[in-house]
Amino acid sequence: MRSLRPALPLVLLAACRGPAPGAAPAPGHALVSTPEGSVGRIEVRHLEARPRLTLVSRDGDPAPAIVASVATDLGSVATTALASVVEARLLAAGFDVDARIDRSAFRVRLLARDAARVEPFLRALAAAFAQPIVAGSPEVARAMERVQALRSSPLDAPELAPVAACTGRLGLAGAEPVVDLATPAGARELEGWRAAALHAGRTSIAAVGPAAFCAAAARAAEGVDRWPAGAPPADAWPAADTIGVYTTNQIERRAARVTVAARVASPQAAVAAAERLGAPGSPLRARLSALPSPFRTVEVLGVARPRGGCVSVTIEASDLPAAPPVETSAALAAAVVRQEIRRGLAAPAGAAVATRQILTAQDPRDAGARASWWALSGSAPSAPPERWATALGVPPSAEPPRPAAPGEAGARLFEAELGRALAAGAQPALERRALVERGQGEVWVLLASPCGVAEEGVYDAGATALAALAAVQTRRRELDVAIEPWVTADAVGVIAHAPFRDDRETPAELGRRVASAAARTVAATTLGPEALTLARAAALQHLERLSGGRAAALEAFASAIAPDHPSWIEPFGVWDRVASGALETVQLRWQALATGPLRLAVLANADASQAAAAAEAAERWLAPRLAPRSCGSPDGAVVPRPGHHDARLPAGTPLSQAVVGARLPAARDATTTTGARLPAARDATTTTGARLPAARDATTTTGARLPAARDATTTTGARLPAARDATIAARELAELTVAALNGEGGLLAAALSANAAAPPAPAPRQQLAARASARVLGGTRAAALAVEIRAPSAELAEASTRVKELLAGLSQRVTDADLGRAEAHVARSERDALAEPRRRLINLFSGRASRTPPAKTTLAAWRAFLAGALGADAIVTVEARPD
Repeated sequence: MRSLRPALPLVLLAACRGPAPGAAPAPGHALVSTPEGSVGRIEVRHLEARPRLTLVSRDGDPAPAIVASVATDLGSVATTALASVVEARLLAAGFDVDARIDRSAFRVRLLARDAARVEPFLRALAAAFAQPIVAGSPEVARAMERVQALRSSPLDAPELAPVAACTGRLGLAGAEPVVDLATPAGARELEGWRAAALHAGRTSIAAVGPAAFCAAAARAAEGVDRWPAGAPPADAWPAADTIGVYTTNQIERRAARVTVAARVASPQAAVAAAERLGAPGSPLRARLSALPSPFRTVEVLGVARPRGGCVSVTIEASDLPAAPPVETSAALAAAVVRQEIRRGLAAPAGAAVATRQILTAQDPRDAGARASWWALSGSAPSAPPERWATALGVPPSAEPPRPAAPGEAGARLFEAELGRALAAGAQPALERRALVERGQGEVWVLLASPCGVAEEGVYDAGATALAALAAVQTRRRELDVAIEPWVTADAVGVIAHAPFRDDRETPAELGRRVASAAARTVAATTLGPEALTLARAAALQHLERLSGGRAAALEAFASAIAPDHPSWIEPFGVWDRVASGALETVQLRWQALATGPLRLAVLANADASQAAAAAEAAERWLAPRLAPRSCGSPDGAVVPRPGHHDARLPAGTPLSQAVVGARLPAARDATTTTGARLPAARDATTTTGARLPAARDATTTTGARLPAARDATTTTGARLPAARDATIAARELAELTVAALNGEGGLLAAALSANAAAPPAPAPRQQLAARASARVLGGTRAAALAVEIRAPSAELAEASTRVKELLAGLSQRVTDADLGRAEAHVARSERDALAEPRRRLINLFSGRASRTPPAKTTLAAWRAFLAGALGADAIVTVEARPD
């Protein structure tokens, strides 16, 4: 016995194909004829007192097909019964048809090997529609069997009925009553359904085959005029949005399933949105996978309806954590789905959508089913607002995450969480800063967390930097956009930039492309083992280039300046922690960064609207924040451990190392030269950020290769904001000190030379083979001026002693000549750095671009800073020798 197979009118697991040519649809109709000369020829005819007719001309199919679609405007039981009756009558008439049904429509399909069979088939179909139903007839028995079979495949829960009503999925909901067709009353009801639904007004016919077959089918359709008459389907609009929670055995324990369906006015928009949402690598898939509790897409449907269309997305999560509650995690994911559905619906969609769906069907019967249904579908411009149906399914398990009680109480809880998530998603998620540099070759975007490494401690020092490097390794080159990590103590994120792709790309499209690449890297990247391996190699190489073998001296120095937070001094962390960082820790750190405060800086090369388009594109990738987040910095002062510390270098290291320096005054204890306390810093960042595109090519954000271990030098260059902020002012004076210490003729070179005097006696000292360079480490939470020394082991103690004495006495030693040379160096470095967009972008992000330049530093102010910061009792000395 032939089975009646259920099928949706249009079930699309989004395939991206080029659109076939198409024309604008006639008002109210989703399908129109394609223009003459189109590769795929589709002709739509509206015949008076007859069903609509669609002719799809194509060659190569084993046999042509003819399909009739009927929109019953009824439910699963009535539609199944009517489809069974029509199928039975056509089989009895000698036509080898099959029927496919869904909730409110069915199709009968025939492979017509002989065009002469088309007119008899249409006459038999019209007769099957018109013939009254008699109780006890064979077709009624067939209908009874099919209706009873519906009970074997019910919907998972009554809460899914609104979703099924939108998508057209066949099935009974819970204890939904089934009419007993064996009774006289049941037979009368079936006859009423026949009279209401089986007529020309609710029917559409499609013929698929060579042009000659289509011409014969058209003549046959015009010759059959005994069709029952009736009005088009009403296809009622949902009265309100619905939200439900139910338990299901179809998912594993600690899992959740969420279905979101939207009834919309345009069938083309619904189907086009489903194509975009379900495409591999779509924003929906990427965003869901990057949530704190990741979800995956199970099904994406786009359905054309007689009035409007429906988009439905089903997602699942497995192994959910006990916290947050399942309702919160599911609501966040549902809010992301709704955001992406809205964006998909807002994108352009026209008649080409229907044409593409018809022509890409491989089986001619499927092409005919799609063509006949599209011809029956239409837009609903005067419909009420879009309606949403959302259902949360949880397993019947008492284990965490404990599911909500199904029913009204569970729905209220889930609805409240969903409302919070939607409200959060409607708020701007980014702090925006933009600057237009019209005529520049590229658009530049910096998206980063202004929290930097604030939340890192001893055991995860360097995890955020590792995450940034791994995320960039994962994306590497996104949509022809260059992406690089940006890592400082005060901010961590990515820099993205690109020129116009070609002369057809608009400024807004360029801005969106660059910003999307940056935001996707930050907010929708799932890190893998390979990316972490490459990131770890890059980070360790950076540390070693920066501070020698295993960066042991730098680690000891950072741990002495900020004992509980070494990455506040060196954001790339400490060697052992970076070398052993677990993938889960790094992924969680990246997720925490993406869900915290984020700031976007855009250097537009066209106009302000380009920058706005970039910001809007970046916003779409960010998950709604259910609660405001600030940078979580632990309470309590950072108390350095001054004095002498020892460290061990790897065996075979050619030179020993020392780091001599001191912590810079923090905002709460820095004072001006007159003793006035200055306000705290809020947004200053370090002057450099590491750009590490690959392990073999670590560079600074200004493009210069990071200094090698044997000749580390300062990466200073940017004059920092005004001295009204104590931390920034201290850093600015420290950068000035670095410029005075470094270089030929600098104070460090003099201290290590044979002419260096040994206070208090003016006797000359021997020339040392040691080399030294100064730099500023850290950010606004903790910063230090550090002098790194490389020397033979026999000279290391003497070299570190001389540098310590130099720093301790610097406040009395510096002169106006030193100040002038240092200021000239800083100004020259700043000028050179600003020639590159990357530095201007960083300044924009940090707020430096809008600040008033500071007043010229006086010798007295510089000496006062040095006296307070570099006292002998504040200096930390680390000496590291090979094992």
